[in-house]
Amino acid sequence: MGERNLPTVQHGDGHGVPVRRGLAPLDERLSQPQRRCAECLRELRERTGLTSEELAERLGVDRTRLSKFLNGREVPRLEIATRLHRLAAECAGTEVSQAEAAEIRALMYAAVRVRNPLQAREFELAAAREELDHHRAEAIQELADLQQELHDECKRRQDAEDALEELTFGSREEIRVLTDERDAALDRIVQLEDQIRQAGAMLRLRERDAETLDQITRATDAELALWESSGTGDLAGICATVVYLRDADEDDAADRLIEQIVLGYPVRHVVSLAHELNSMSRFRESVMVEHGLVRLRRPIDLFRWLSGEDRKSEARSNLITTLANVAPVGNLVRFHKACVDHGNTDLDFDLQKAMMERSRELLTSKDDYWTEDLQNQLEAMRAALAERRP
Repeated sequence: MGERNLPTVQHGDGHGVPVRRGLAPLDERLSQPQRRCAECLRELRERTGLTSEELAERLGVDRTRLSKFLNGREVPRLEIATRLHRLAAECAGTEVSQAEAAEIRALMYAAVRVRNPLQAREFELAAAREELDHHRAEAIQELADLQQELHDECKRRQDAEDALEELTFGSREEIRVLTDERDAALDRIVQLEDQIRQAGAMLRLRERDAETLDQITRATDAELALWESSGTGDLAGICATVVYLRDADEDDAADRLIEQIVLGYPVRHVVSLAHELNSMSRFRESVMVEHGLVRLRRPIDLFRWLSGEDRKSEARSNLITTLANVAPVGNLVRFHKACVDHGNTDLDFDLQKAMMERSRELLTSKDDYWTEDLQNQLEAMRAALAERRP
């Protein structure tokens, strides 16, 4: 892969004239989708006017990976391609074209969907996210339009009623017209209120779809990170990848991988990962996994795993302690609510017992019914413990 500022040719006057090397011709064995994708990336690279070192640094990849992207041997992650597209627009002093961005994604998807189903999934999820965001925006607009129309109909009804009250000596026709106006507004108000309830329900379902898609995307990101790091995807492979990245002084990459695993894998696998790292004397990484678990995962996810674990389990005890000591107060309240909702008094008691050291923090966070309920439970436990003391 050539550079714009590399070799020079000496002419008779002794002055060196820079010679810009072009990229090596694309391999004839590339498939048509691979070739078109590489050509598209090369065009974006040319627009930046940057050397390979500069471009690789701006994209956050090494030159070897960049060379593979531009020669069609690999397709970059979607985030890297997006960064390249924005960089090309920035260097050219233009706006990012959404139509061109969609075309680039389509070319990349065509290049990976046969040879790399895992990477193709990333593009499929991105397309699903775009479609979902579009439908969500439509739902928000529809709800706003219906609410505005309801407001207008309520005013129309009120105006008709006010006019009827003020009409002292009106003809039958005037009374009939105003009465019809009021009744029509009342009928439309009933229809609009029903439509608003349905539109609100649809919007809530769109939000749930988005949450589900977020979870699937995080799981895919975790698997892609393992694949890119040559991990095997099993527990041993994950541990090996985390350790490799940390020992290679790639702390940011290791931290991102841990976060992706915490968010994308089942809780039981994340707990096992923390235990495995601890047994390898990788205490920092083990603690990061445990803390990430209680900070980032939904309390209901933790509740479901803890509910199924033996009460004498060391892993269960450790997670409850970490939850009590590290989790945000809001997560503790939601966990308490899950215990009450599902009638798991044992788990609720164990959490409260572990939380005694944090009870004062809760006293400053009286936000709602469940926060107050948990505070009351802790106060009762504190009083009971005080009575037992000699």
